[in-house]
Amino acid sequence: MKRAVGIKQVAEAAGVSITTVSHALNGKGRLPQATREHVRRIADRLGYRPNATARNLAGGRTGLIGLAVAQTVQGRFAVSDFAYYAQLMSAATTAAIDHGYALVLASGARAGAWRSVRLDGVIVVDPVRSDPLIREFRAQGLPIVTTGRVPEADEGHWVDNDHVAGTHAILDHLSAQGARRIALLGSALVTSYAIDVRSGYERWCTRYGQEPMVAEARDDLTEGSGFEATVKLLRRRRPPDAVYATLDRLALGALLAAQASGLSVPRELLVAGCTDSEAGKWARPSLTALALNPEEIGRAALAMVTGMIEGSDPDPANVLVPTRILRRGSTRRRAEPTRPR
Repeated sequence: MKRAVGIKQVAEAAGVSITTVSHALNGKGRLPQATREHVRRIADRLGYRPNATARNLAGGRTGLIGLAVAQTVQGRFAVSDFAYYAQLMSAATTAAIDHGYALVLASGARAGAWRSVRLDGVIVVDPVRSDPLIREFRAQGLPIVTTGRVPEADEGHWVDNDHVAGTHAILDHLSAQGARRIALLGSALVTSYAIDVRSGYERWCTRYGQEPMVAEARDDLTEGSGFEATVKLLRRRRPPDAVYATLDRLALGALLAAQASGLSVPRELLVAGCTDSEAGKWARPSLTALALNPEEIGRAALAMVTGMIEGSDPDPANVLVPTRILRRGSTRRRAEPTRPR
């Protein structure tokens, strides 16, 4: 196997000291520009790659970034069971390596457990009101980036979607397909995501004169809880003709509830979900989804927290990642007009 080129080999080939090579490659020291360029050319020709671990230790850092997922009910679900979290974590892990860091992943770990690991910074996914994770990391003085905002907090660095606008877009789509009684199937109002979706839904109903129909799934947020909540909606005196679920697994449960109730999707009931997944693509009918682009969220959060670790002030401090509607069979009835009725 070919041995990695070290800083000593670069210094010998360039005819300079090891200190000069270090300063030239790190942008430090008082060196002539010609010397810096000479050293960098030699380093590139030899295939030199800086040792990220050594660089972090020299800067007093560990090279570790925590990624924690807040959970409203400890141990009730595994984040690996949700495509959104898996996609976000995978993208953030790859981006961390590209930046010379490694992620420490722990979903559902209690706040105090993080004290045993020395971190340079942390990403908290879907923080909740008065989140103990946020309190713990602030007490440690760590740079913190959240995906989703801390509810009722004005400050902070975060990456998020515009969930109000996204909700309006998917409701417009359902309306354009003929729906007149659209129900919202959601979760408890403990995250900014759940709060924003509920707010967007209620504003849309007010704008178009529809009576709100809201069902809150139990905490495990599985197909079973989506099934259970949808069955209750369908037993109402005036049941909905469309259901928008705030997670793909809840939407899949809504599809199963429609089938169990003898309803044809999309002819008699439209179903759409927020967040996309392979299961939604292969459902019958395939599930229309509001895609949140979790990979982009993960990469943006990682870039923001590494910038903070290395001393830069994020600009902007808050990033909104765009959403898009993936139109599939569960809502496909007709060509859409330019605006809802």
